[in-house]
Amino acid sequence: MNQRQFNHPQKRSNNRNDQNSSASPKASKPYHRRQLWVTESCRLLEFLLSGLKEQSAASVKALLRHRCIILNDNQILTQFDYPLEPGNVISIISQNESRFGLFHPKLKILFEDDYIIVVHKDSGLHSVDSTHGGCDNAAAILDSYLKKRDPQKRIYIVHRLDRDTSGVLVFAKCREAQNKLIADWNERVLERTYIAIIEGKLPDQKGTIDSWLYEDCHKIVHSTDDPSKGLRAITHYEVLQSNQTYSRLKLNLETGRTNQIRVHLQSLGHPIIGDEKYGSRVNPIDRMGLHALTLCFRHPISQQTVSFTDPEPKEFGDLFERP
Repeated sequence: MNQRQFNHPQKRSNNRNDQNSSASPKASKPYHRRQLWVTESCRLLEFLLSGLKEQSAASVKALLRHRCIILNDNQILTQFDYPLEPGNVISIISQNESRFGLFHPKLKILFEDDYIIVVHKDSGLHSVDSTHGGCDNAAAILDSYLKKRDPQKRIYIVHRLDRDTSGVLVFAKCREAQNKLIADWNERVLERTYIAIIEGKLPDQKGTIDSWLYEDCHKIVHSTDDPSKGLRAITHYEVLQSNQTYSRLKLNLETGRTNQIRVHLQSLGHPIIGDEKYGSRVNPIDRMGLHALTLCFRHPISQQTVSFTDPEPKEFGDLFERP
């Protein structure tokens, strides 16, 4: 499966024999300002500069930074050098518009159908109001979004991301979808990939962290080799990039325990930057360096495999371009 693409559950196969016999969910139709058709192989920025000659190069680059460029109606592009092929369709939306009618600086809808909503959550936004203090949170924002269209609708919690973690987050739109997702979440999820920026360099380019995690009375999670003390947690990591100060990792989870990645990397002596709770001493990008890149799972109703990827924050890469 293409890791850079998310596939809609309602998308039909070109081969009738490959189509799922289940009824496919009907997706909300996104709104686009303008569309451009690719006729020859080229790089994205080159194509945009040619097709948007009335705009300056700076404004075109701003469209990429603000996630306003959509490939084939199902993939947000942010890389200047992304390769385009003949037949691709590029859609350009305004920075002040929303594909689905949701306007919020820290929350964007990546996909929506009758049963689920998949969103990009920014760092600094709570997934839910766990403090019961009326804090700004993704669940409440989406609940309000649904109720504007139908007062009887509401959001149902499926999983969470830590407040300072950005990336792909899924909610259900009905109790049936929530129950099916929660009932066998670990079996239903086929891939959970994260990007993390850590302090220092790891001795190995690849590895697996396998331990048991438990939470103390102060809500701090600890890693131990004692199976009697907690729940088993398994994290696979690969070093993508390093400099003298930081390393950029890709992590795949076999389990989804509370604070799993943060605690496992702390246990190696290389905490995630900006994660003061688990030992970080530096914060060069003014946020925690953890991003939920890809989530792949079986749709609760159609049972089709769906995969959603949210490009990692630009500041992650910028950190390795600094002198």
